[in-house]
Amino acid sequence: RSALLTRVGVNTGEMVVGNMGTPRKMDYTVMGHAVNLAARLEGVNKQYGTWILATEGTVQAAGPENFLTRRLDRVRVVGVTEPVQLHEIVAETGGSTAGETGAGPPVPPELQQAVTVFHQGLEAFEQRDYERAAVQFQEVLKINPEDGPGKVYLERCRKFIQTPPSSTWDGVYNLTMK
Repeated sequence: RSALLTRVGVNTGEMVVGNMGTPRKMDYTVMGHAVNLAARLEGVNKQYGTWILATEGTVQAAGPENFLTRRLDRVRVVGVTEPVQLHEIVAETGGSTAGETGAGPPVPPELQQAVTVFHQGLEAFEQRDYERAAVQFQEVLKINPEDGPGKVYLERCRKFIQTPPSSTWDGVYNLTMK
C-alpha cells in the first residue's frame, strides 16, 4: 500500500456556487476570483515542495492560533496583479503548541523548531542578508533534510550571493506557471 498524496490550495473570498450551464448540460460548480486563486495555489505547491498553501486572509479567518503555518513569499500568480502572501499550513494545533494540550494534536518540537529557524532565515532573506539567511536554511535542512521550502530558499540565497537582485526589486515573485 502507498499513501495517497495530493496538493491543496486554500483561499477565502466571495464566489458563485450552484448549477450552471444549459438545460442540456448542467454542472454544479463554483466560480470566481477566490476560486481561481485557490486553484493556482494548488499548483504553486509543486514549486515550494509543499502540500497545503493558503493565503494570508484564509490563515487569519481560520484563526492563526489553530495552525502552525510557515510564511513564504508574496507572489503574483498568473492572471492576478495584486501580490498575495503565501503560508504553508504545516500542522493543525487547535491552539496548542509543542508540549501543550489543546483541541489539536501537539506539534512535534523539531517541527516547531524548523519553522522558527525558517522564519529567522526568511527575515534575513527579506533584509537581503543572503549569507545569514543561507545559514538558517541550512539549519532547517539539518532538522529536516527533505524540507521543500528550505531547499528553495537555500538555492535562492546561493544565487543571490553570486548575483544580487536589482535594488528596485520589491521582493514579490511573479509565478508564471499555472
